[in-house]
Amino acid sequence: MKPLENEIKRPEVTQRIIELLDKQNEKGLKKYGTTIDQVSDMAYDWKLMALEEAADLIQYLQKEVIRLERLLNPI
Repeated sequence: MKPLENEIKRPEVTQRIIELLDKQNEKGLKKYGTTIDQVSDMAYDWKLMALEEAADLIQYLQKEVIRLERLLNPI
């Protein structure tokens, strides 16, 4: 899609984040049959869910660090 004259071209990083969010929203809609906006505020402990996701993120990042270290320093 060609940007309009007054439309700001988003940086690639931003574009990829938006694409990822769209993909995650589609995945959630298929899995749960609803969007996050439609879910009751009281349906979940949102801060606990965020904390659990953050814990997963730390593990994924550490795993990637280990993978890169192995690539840079093969045994």
